[in-house]
Amino acid sequence: MFSVNNILPRILLVDDDVNQITLLNKVLNEVGQVFFEQDGLAALNKAIKILPDVILLDIEMPGLNGHKVLAQLKGNDLTCHIPVIFITSHDTIEDQLRCLKEGAVDFIVKPLQPDVVAARVRTHLMLRKRERELLDIYRHAKVTLESIGDAVITTDRTCRVNYMNPAAELMTGVPLNEAEGREIEDVMPLRIGDNGPPHINPIRICIEENRVVGMAINCQMMQRNGHWIAVEDSASPLISETNQVIGAVIVFDDINESNAMALKMSRSLQYDQLTNLPNRFLLMERLTFEMDRSKKNSSKLGLILLDINRFKLINEEFGFEFGDVLLKNIAQYIKSQLQHDETLSRHNADEFIVLVPDLERPSDLANLAVIIKENVMMLTLQHFEIDNFSVSIGLSIYPDDSVDAQSLMFHADAALHKAKNDVTHEGLCFYSEDMESSFILRRQRYIQLKSAITDQNIVVLFQPIVNASSGQLEAVEALVRIQGEDGDLIPPIEFIALAEETRLIIPLGERVIQLALAQLQQWNISGLKLRMCINVSPIQFLDPHFVPFLLKTIDQYNVYPKMIELEVTESMMLQNLEQVTHDMAQLRELGISISIDDFGTGFSCLSYLKDLPVDVLKIDKSFVAQLSIEQPDEILVKTIATLANSIGLKSVAEGVESILQAQRLKELDVSFLQGYYFSRPVPAHEIKSRYPI
Repeated sequence: MFSVNNILPRILLVDDDVNQITLLNKVLNEVGQVFFEQDGLAALNKAIKILPDVILLDIEMPGLNGHKVLAQLKGNDLTCHIPVIFITSHDTIEDQLRCLKEGAVDFIVKPLQPDVVAARVRTHLMLRKRERELLDIYRHAKVTLESIGDAVITTDRTCRVNYMNPAAELMTGVPLNEAEGREIEDVMPLRIGDNGPPHINPIRICIEENRVVGMAINCQMMQRNGHWIAVEDSASPLISETNQVIGAVIVFDDINESNAMALKMSRSLQYDQLTNLPNRFLLMERLTFEMDRSKKNSSKLGLILLDINRFKLINEEFGFEFGDVLLKNIAQYIKSQLQHDETLSRHNADEFIVLVPDLERPSDLANLAVIIKENVMMLTLQHFEIDNFSVSIGLSIYPDDSVDAQSLMFHADAALHKAKNDVTHEGLCFYSEDMESSFILRRQRYIQLKSAITDQNIVVLFQPIVNASSGQLEAVEALVRIQGEDGDLIPPIEFIALAEETRLIIPLGERVIQLALAQLQQWNISGLKLRMCINVSPIQFLDPHFVPFLLKTIDQYNVYPKMIELEVTESMMLQNLEQVTHDMAQLRELGISISIDDFGTGFSCLSYLKDLPVDVLKIDKSFVAQLSIEQPDEILVKTIATLANSIGLKSVAEGVESILQAQRLKELDVSFLQGYYFSRPVPAHEIKSRYPI
């Protein structure tokens, strides 16, 4: 709807009134992505983080009021151009003028009229869109002019220079700041042939006669240093909307550089422009040649594939210029470790490959890889301040791992993937057939998962959660499965980790929420009142679109928020405690309850648990299983149940498989029970049949 990239506009609501946020969210979630904050300081941080396309800002708020928030927004280079609409109960002329003078683009007077709010937001989003489109056109034109190899100069109608691109500055030797306002002949003097007469600049003719004019074939231009070079060019008039000539543009080129440019273009097809190392195409040629030579000599060769972990995050944190400097330094450092006929090349943004011919032993390849890894790590430690910097390396050997170049590269990449994900290898791994099978299976599972999401072959089963005291059904947990081509259901243990790694967990989680809330709606209509417990991955919860999506889906299926419980993991608390706590608090204000899944299996957040907006602790099934042995170890279950009760939380025991466990958990004052003793995860219709109204 909004930008040239078809990205939905982002709308930030800032209001300390939850009811007002709920109303505005319902009105505006069809207009764009809605984010909200309830205090001024949080709003400033959110605005800097998401860079919304429009901000609706309440004036009367605790702490920083709307006027102070606007002042800080306007004082920040990142947010100063974001349109701000004030929400105010003051409608005097003085109040309105103050809002506009401070930089607000509009104001909406309370009580709010939903249609008016939506209309005004759409208007300012459209204006913002037009502004960005014009800015994109300007930037595109500027980047194009500054990127092309031809020299470009523009003038006004009196033939005085007002723009030069970098190629023109380089070719004439005159920088733009010196050329501006000077006549075109002062910047690019022309003559005809060697020692010939002056040549009139084509710009003067094209302006006078309003037509395209070319330069004489044997024309030369004098550079600032006094050297004459052969040039070819053409000039065109610049025409205004009223069809008046307002200036001209001349495009010219150094003919003597044409052959050199052709040679440079040929080189660019084989070498990386940043590091000047061979690129993938040239490496494949050399690899094929060396493999043929190794076959004749009955020798081996090896590939070392090195990848910089988290390089995208490094670019985001420090900037692309920093990333380029880092890559060039790493390239030089690796090259300094090569002493024989090895070939170093660069692939993609953050990958380097070393081709090692005449390999005597696989251990020699590993030794060289270790040296490279250690020296790259030392380089970054001494010269670059990057937290948790690391690299991973995959190794493959010809002819042991493959007899063709493409497969050998593929196998090195497979080894690299294992090195990244298996900590036992400490970032370095050889290729093996077992690993290849695992890699292929992983890729097949990825395709299967992506296909299931696209084709909506997602299935949600429901497992009952009963009251420990009464035995009555209180809630169900929605558990996801994907359906294979044979119709069999694939359990989450086989795809959740992959979904999180590839961020497919976001569309997968959204589909689960839709299916779960659609089922909750059906149960509500039929009179079955249950709480729906939905697992939410940390990746999904921390995504800025999660809360707006959840609110929109709740509205779509017309279910009560108090009937929804979100299950999150302890690990999520440690990733971004401030944001997680804030978002949880907002959800709980709407009535949604929060539970911590598998509590006690990770770094239990006991020190701040009492301050978290949490309602339920779920006791992991591994602790419950301890109640069935001859000498039961129930200390952890008892501790968690007691902890929950002491701070006013409920507790749920997972994995209950026997009546003895159920009875003991009841005695330990656990609130709710869940497990195979009551029911396996089942389709929705079985819940209805087993637990009639």
